[in-house]
Amino acid sequence: MTQPGDQPADESSQPDSSQTPPQPTTQWPSTGATTGAEHVDVPQEAGAPPPAAPQAPVPPPAYTPMPQTSNSAIIALVLSIVAWVVCPIIPAIIALVFANKADKEILSSNGWVTGGGLVTAAKIVSWINIGLYAALIAIGLLVVILAAVGGALS
Repeated sequence: MTQPGDQPADESSQPDSSQTPPQPTTQWPSTGATTGAEHVDVPQEAGAPPPAAPQAPVPPPAYTPMPQTSNSAIIALVLSIVAWVVCPIIPAIIALVFANKADKEILSSNGWVTGGGLVTAAKIVSWINIGLYAALIAIGLLVVILAAVGGALS
């Protein structure tokens, strides 16, 4: 506030309290980064232990890469699904080969390669596909054999 008789001051010439540097503190350890200008020597009493050394700021955590999903596991799952749509048995067998390859890759990576769930799903879907089509082929052969035997008897 201004007093009567004061000259209005230019606002840009007044110091802004939000831009003044922080005052040094005597508390240790300091919270946050220190610049060296914040250090204040406190006189030591006779027989008192020396003040604790300032703690260095904790560095930010280093970048750690995320584990990657195995490409072979993804291919195995895609092929096991394709086996239901396009061609029944051949993609399912190839999916089992990729699933075994991905399983070995995941086990040898010490946690850096993931995809164990994809491998399990690919194996289950592929084996169900192979089992179903094997059963259909067996039933088809049985029908053909019964028809051949029935035709031969009549």
